[in-house]
Amino acid sequence: MKWKAIFGMIAVIGCVASGLWGWEKWTLWHAPVGPDDTWCIHIGPDELDPDSEAYWGTQLPEAAQIIAWRGWSVRAGRYCESGPVAAHVIARRIATGERDEMPVIVPAKRHIEEIAGAISKRVWADSAALVHALDVDSLLWRIVPNTYRMYWESDADDVAARLIRESEKWWNRDRLTTAWDMNLTAREVVTLASIVQEETARLDEAPRVAGLYLNRLKKGMLLQADPTLKFAIGDWGIQRLLDKDKRVNSPYNTYLNPGLPPGPIRIPEPSYIDAVLNAEKHSYLYMCAKPDGSGKHAFAVRYADHLRNARAWQNMLNREQIYR
Repeated sequence: MKWKAIFGMIAVIGCVASGLWGWEKWTLWHAPVGPDDTWCIHIGPDELDPDSEAYWGTQLPEAAQIIAWRGWSVRAGRYCESGPVAAHVIARRIATGERDEMPVIVPAKRHIEEIAGAISKRVWADSAALVHALDVDSLLWRIVPNTYRMYWESDADDVAARLIRESEKWWNRDRLTTAWDMNLTAREVVTLASIVQEETARLDEAPRVAGLYLNRLKKGMLLQADPTLKFAIGDWGIQRLLDKDKRVNSPYNTYLNPGLPPGPIRIPEPSYIDAVLNAEKHSYLYMCAKPDGSGKHAFAVRYADHLRNARAWQNMLNREQIYR
């Protein structure tokens, strides 16, 4: 009888302990986590180690305990909820990688550092790593500015690969065929588009500017595009180019080197790339900014007419005392 009593007590204690354990786990499983409004947790690839100071589990200890208890793995990413959820819900999402994408703006800019900086605000990769991955001759011309949905945990190589895929989609058969008919490669179209965008801020004028440069290329004339000089010099703030600028030693100097420069002088807007592909057909060979502040250009077929237009522009610069 004595042993039966002892075994009975052990059984009771076991049942109680089991019940307490089960209650603890049930309470943990259903513990509410998160504020009343939309919230997100960002888990970086460097936050997966429980021994790391940046361990993600300090942000959601209940979810971390459930994952450890169930022996689940953790996927880096951005996980968002519209309000409080049971701990097991967000834990399961983290374990299965049911993460949310981010809208990532890839802007059209002059400098790759600006583009990398904008992207780094929306993904895990930092701007330095992005510059290293994107500032590659074979990749720069492929960047098509747009807003893309990417996973927050993307590293620099992920971003580069994504931009290449998006470029391949953007350069569809119609665009490639049009470029081919113009005797240009896709890279050359982008290069010309970058010059056109720097030449005119007016998109409605871009096809005419593109047509002018194409006319000069067909005739074997030097492009003599002022934006390429500013790029070669490294100073976009120059308002008045001098004769010495036209002698700068650079493959991007289109006053000295025939044809297009080696690559784009900026990342152009897709609309400017399309402006080149839909260039206006005309006979213009020369252009000069109008002095009326409209941002438009005066176009000319004859050099004599161009000289008159250029003189009017230079007179305006003199009146405004703009010498550089």
